[in-house]
Amino acid sequence: MNKFEPAKPAEGSDRLSFPSLKLGRKPALMLLGSIVVLNILLRYPSGDHEIGLDSFFIHTLAQSVLSRGHADWILNPLSYFGWYPLSYPSSSPFFEATLSSLSGLDVETTILLSSLLLGPIGILGAFLLAREFSRDELFGIFVALLYGLAPKFLVFTIWTATSRNLFMTLLPFFVWTLLRSYRSANISNVSFLLAVSVLLATTHRLVVLVFVIVLALISAAIVHVIGRVLRTQLPAVVLSGSFRRTIPYLVLGAVGGSSLVVLLAANVLAEYSEGVLVSGSQWYVELLNLAASVGRSGGLALPLGLVGLVVTARKRNKTARDAFLVVSLIALIPTFLLREYTGFYILPFLALYGGLGLSGLLASVRRRPRRFLVSAAILMAAVVSSSVLVLGYETEQFSTLSPHTYDTAIFLNRVDPESTILANDGLTGVRVGAVGGLRVLPVGGAGTSVQSPELLVHGFYTGNDLAGNLTRVPLQELTFESDSLWVAANINAELDWVAMLQAPKGILPNDLQVRYHPSYYLEVKSLSGEFFAYNNVYASNLGVAAHQDSYCLWDNGQETLWWIRSP
Repeated sequence: MNKFEPAKPAEGSDRLSFPSLKLGRKPALMLLGSIVVLNILLRYPSGDHEIGLDSFFIHTLAQSVLSRGHADWILNPLSYFGWYPLSYPSSSPFFEATLSSLSGLDVETTILLSSLLLGPIGILGAFLLAREFSRDELFGIFVALLYGLAPKFLVFTIWTATSRNLFMTLLPFFVWTLLRSYRSANISNVSFLLAVSVLLATTHRLVVLVFVIVLALISAAIVHVIGRVLRTQLPAVVLSGSFRRTIPYLVLGAVGGSSLVVLLAANVLAEYSEGVLVSGSQWYVELLNLAASVGRSGGLALPLGLVGLVVTARKRNKTARDAFLVVSLIALIPTFLLREYTGFYILPFLALYGGLGLSGLLASVRRRPRRFLVSAAILMAAVVSSSVLVLGYETEQFSTLSPHTYDTAIFLNRVDPESTILANDGLTGVRVGAVGGLRVLPVGGAGTSVQSPELLVHGFYTGNDLAGNLTRVPLQELTFESDSLWVAANINAELDWVAMLQAPKGILPNDLQVRYHPSYYLEVKSLSGEFFAYNNVYASNLGVAAHQDSYCLWDNGQETLWWIRSP
């Protein structure tokens, strides 16, 4: 048999039954290895230091675990999942701390190593997930390629530590183990599913969306059973040639209609009224921004996924897995309201649909080897080039650690590593704190959090301070974005930071001096006499007083360090 001819699926198989393009094990492994190498080359950083916003926050937590041998923010079992006040999902900092301890590398270098490792692991997960739908090696390669080169996956696995990159790496494994457990609920499959689920839960609070995926699988199984019943009870209608020819159009119409209804009912499009290209309240503008947002995450997987949807609709002998793909697509539409996070959990489904689209396009020329090879080369080049273009745009949006800020952190670490710093810019402060191993306000970095595990890590608060001030959140007030069942209402580090920066005549309140013990005022010179908070710039009385009365300890042209410790 010519290797480009379709392989017949095993009789009675419930796997994907579109025309298979046989590849062979060794070529498949070589192609998979090539994707891994390409993924690493595209993600290899050009700068000298880690990038991003969350990375330095994770860096600080990981460094505290290494230096103390325990995590100060783990006050309750729920703290591991970030479901307790002043906690955070702990997989990422534990992962970085463990890898640093095992490798003997410093945390910043460990973050580079871990980021490079996450790429191949995610690609393997996507390949395994694809194999659950089809034993065709080429289909698995397509899915692995689209997942491994998805711009969102590439951007968040460059030299950065964030819970989102670990979540994206683990999610294909969750969907894979979920489908395996559905197919065969033995001890090993269920145990693996539970283990991956716990890991996801300790990685990011987006784990709540896992319930949507589980419900989609249950709904798909019900739809599949209903279809089998109809074939049994009404064979003359369901198995007739005219009905079979009509089914693809019915499926596409049902998916399109259901998607439109869900979009309108959940008011999803309103979230996309503003975009990089255009802005407006017209439905076509919002739909364009939605497509652009998803396209920035998945790259060419989006248009290929539309082709894949047609391939799924035209497929004969549809299985519960096919129904699962369709139902998942509809079920995840309301979650697009979470615009900031959409790209992190839809990638496995985009890659699967995109793989179906690639397979469908190439299957149409499978009997002509030359045309097949040319078509495959063009499509692969298009996938790679589109990912490179989007990656280039996305990386330009990333904020990087400047050499000046790095030098400031190293200087402070050498001079006074036990000090507390008040910064007039949160992102600069958290970077100096992470690199130098220093206590910094505001906590949370660019986000300038009200509460953060850094308050416990830096010793500003203790477990006893927290335990005595917890209030349970009423069930009716819990929302999708709630972090905890409790709240520490009297802890607001952001207000404390603002109060110190705006203190009259720069004289810090005594109670805040006792709690935080600030020694230095770190000023970004472009904000001289001011500070950045709440997305605005405000006057800083402390900054003005420092210029008049304090000693300047460090000035690198971009940042100034003032001694403000009271005698």
